Amino acid sequence: MREVGGAILMAVADGVGGGPGGEIAADAAVATLSQRFFAASPEQPVAERLGDAIREANAAVLGAAEAASKASAASTLVVAAIRGDQAVIANLGDSRAYLVRDGIARQVTEDHTGAMAHGITRFVGDPRGVQADVFVEELRPRDRLVLCSDGLTRHVTAEEIAAAIAANARSLDAGADALVALANARGGEDNVTVVLYAARGGPANAALALGIFIALVVLVVAGAFAVLFSVAPSPVAP
Repeated sequence: MREVGGAILMAVADGVGGGPGGEIAADAAVATLSQRFFAASPEQPVAERLGDAIREANAAVLGAAEAASKASAASTLVVAAIRGDQAVIANLGDSRAYLVRDGIARQVTEDHTGAMAHGITRFVGDPRGVQADVFVEELRPRDRLVLCSDGLTRHVTAEEIAAAIAANARSLDAGADALVALANARGGEDNVTVVLYAARGGPANAALALGIFIALVVLVVAGAFAVLFSVAPSPVAP
């Protein structure tokens, strides 16, 4: 947990192609993303800060891949930067963001995949440069934001994501654990990584300004991943 200028940054990176190259890419992506985002001026619009940080993360992955002689190292990336009640969400690849509201999970991001099963068309570690999709959401009390790897969404539907969160409405950790367990019970073919965020005013964090929980299960060595959450809490209203 990290307090920086009133911003919350969460990210999931999932290595593409398996092996140590994916681990190198995912680690470099989230480390540089966080460093670059929080090094920027707080006066800079969040969407611009996030875009700059993602481009720096791409350059960092390319540098790390070259240093490790892993030229094909690459990673998906989904990230959410939250300030107040606004969430700026960006993605590359098939790691996803969902907004759960009033019992319905809506997929915010769009997968960047090709015709081949699970083929990734946009990723960090691309020598051609990156152009992430960016989405802006206004959060309401009781909203839940879900970031996850495709290890979850290969096995669990949006409806099931909403149901698991509703069944565990007062506990972020129980909701995330339930989702990971469901994917695992269905034969989890990849790493299952879930990050949950509770918007202010929800029952899971009535005494706090914000709440975040991460659950993950490493199911196969090949699916290297990295997870980041950096938090700067707002004062709790008396």
